[in-house]
Amino acid sequence: MPDVSTILSLPLILPAQAQKHVTHNEALRLLDVAVQLAVLNRDQTVPPALAAVGDRHIVAAGAVGLWAGQAGRIALFTAEGWQFFAPLAGWQAHVLAEGQTAVFDGLDWTVPGSGPLAPTMLGVNTTADAVNRLAVSSPATLLTHEGAGHQLKVNKAAAGDTASLMYQTGFSGRAEMGLAGSDDFSIKVSADGAVFATALTVNRASGIVALPQGVSSGGLVLRDGVDATKGAQFTLSGLSTGVTRSYALPNTSSEIAVLAGTQAFTGDKSFSGAVGVSGALTASGVTTVSGVFTVSNAVATLGTATGVATYGVGTGATGSGSSKTLNLGTGGASGSTTVVNIGSATAGALGSLVVNVPTVTFAAGVTAVAMPQANLSALRLGLGGAVADATNRLSVNTPAVLLNHGGAGIEATLNKAAVGNDAALAFKTGFSTRAMLGLLASDGIALKVSPDGSSFVTALSADQTSGQVTLHQPAVLAGQAADPASPADGAIWHNASTGQIKAQVAGAARIIDSQQNVPWLTPAAGEYVLTTSGAGGTTTSTLAGAAGRIDLFPFIPRADITVNQAAVYVTTLIASALGKVVIYGADANGRPGSLIQETADMDFSTTGVKSATIAQTLRQGRTYWIGIRHSSTATLSAWPLTATPDLNGGVPVTSARKVLRRTLTYATAAPASWGFVASEISAAAATAIWLRMA
Repeated sequence: MPDVSTILSLPLILPAQAQKHVTHNEALRLLDVAVQLAVLNRDQTVPPALAAVGDRHIVAAGAVGLWAGQAGRIALFTAEGWQFFAPLAGWQAHVLAEGQTAVFDGLDWTVPGSGPLAPTMLGVNTTADAVNRLAVSSPATLLTHEGAGHQLKVNKAAAGDTASLMYQTGFSGRAEMGLAGSDDFSIKVSADGAVFATALTVNRASGIVALPQGVSSGGLVLRDGVDATKGAQFTLSGLSTGVTRSYALPNTSSEIAVLAGTQAFTGDKSFSGAVGVSGALTASGVTTVSGVFTVSNAVATLGTATGVATYGVGTGATGSGSSKTLNLGTGGASGSTTVVNIGSATAGALGSLVVNVPTVTFAAGVTAVAMPQANLSALRLGLGGAVADATNRLSVNTPAVLLNHGGAGIEATLNKAAVGNDAALAFKTGFSTRAMLGLLASDGIALKVSPDGSSFVTALSADQTSGQVTLHQPAVLAGQAADPASPADGAIWHNASTGQIKAQVAGAARIIDSQQNVPWLTPAAGEYVLTTSGAGGTTTSTLAGAAGRIDLFPFIPRADITVNQAAVYVTTLIASALGKVVIYGADANGRPGSLIQETADMDFSTTGVKSATIAQTLRQGRTYWIGIRHSSTATLSAWPLTATPDLNGGVPVTSARKVLRRTLTYATAAPASWGFVASEISAAAATAIWLRMA
């Protein structure tokens, strides 16, 4: 039989061995070191000066002193000094200083996972899959340098494969950049993630950039290489919709000629069918130019006769199907001023301007037409791109319309022919009327609304004789966070915080509710409010409880009250009996709704007043359901039957019902929502409950 165990070399007790406890204790000492192994650290080479008995360390390489030659072993400090234990391959030790577990591999202690990481999939804050083997869910991803540059490589197997970056919305592709199906770099975009349009390609060999879909003329500006403030761009507004024009460049190096400005040319130029005059041109007879006639002199005068004269420009008869354009003062450059004068400015000179063309259009560049003394008369007028018609003779497209005074007041008049006609403002959505305000088929003003533009509902009206305003539909008062600071008499409002409708009457805010005017005295702080209806009370009676029973009865405060304690009176004790007060709100039918508060236990094992802490503000005019829960059969004071409201429901009976009674195990919390059941209505008296004012 061997002297030690096979794995840990623990000493074994031999047959007939003397002092067996020595061998047994030695084995326990070795187990005490190895089982649930935890060391303080593994980076020390010198024994600590103030070691405590039981401290364990993994001796680091290069240890000296009492630890010399013990590298990698477990050092245990005992009452006799340091003892060392050689680990076996596979031993694990939790290193407290590092917060991680090290494993002995036969030579060194290492931490699993500290070497190279090569998982088949990696999901960071999300789940990777067979296609997306690296998946990251994060507001941002940072790839930074390690002291110099940094590259992000996307490699594909063959030229026909794809190596790209895909940008998605809701996991549907919207843009892709990279090597998509070839070795040429490209940028593609998509509106739906299925069909992609190539916006840009770069040839892999030549570097030539192609823009298959074109470039927006508004987004392409050529900048001077020296002065970046100089720019030029193409304007395509003159092209017809759906038309693409081609322009062939001549086989020469030269400048571009423009026709709408002043330009100096070098070299010889030829213009087909054009007459150019750079100086003065005088003609005493008739001069006819069938091509292009250009006068570049600073001053040019056409027609100087002082007698009867007629001058024609573009007066030739235009053939059917052809068009004629007359340009007058169109050559102004940016920043210049063009003035076109028509007619004599001399006082007393008469004249007229007759325009025979069917349509007169002011271009978008015309921002103002001033006629300070003119009287303008037109059958129809459309402003802001609007088109007037036979019904809407004044039509305006605009974000707003301003009608300003002329020095005093201002009045906008809507006049109708007869009482039965309409004089109104119509408010529309998509040209379908949704509201009308005005004199609608009468001389009294009215407001009507419509969901569809065909059927109308009258919201309000004012009688033209008495001025009386009638609300034809129920009025809804928007909730206010608090009462107004200084409301005028007659003001009515809805306090959403308290759930009350109030009116200012005789300088005081009064709550509008359905209560009778039963007198109410608000107690001082520390005094109690009775949860009765305020009338019909006499001496309290008593009511014995039952295990698990809940009794609820309604209570309406006749003033806003803030209370901090609920109290009952125990007349007959029961050992170990407990009770709780519960308060529920009321639903739209006045029935118990949601639980507002359930108190802590009250001790019913002695007689007298029992109270529990609450923290509630109960609002005037609102219905609350207050009740008691019993764990046993203690007897409490009860309100007289005439002091609490009668409960409606069920069938006719000979006695009024006063409470809702339900049985629920006392240890179970009160229902969060009561859930009214008509059969729970009972003729029993309501338990007397007092509320202490805070």
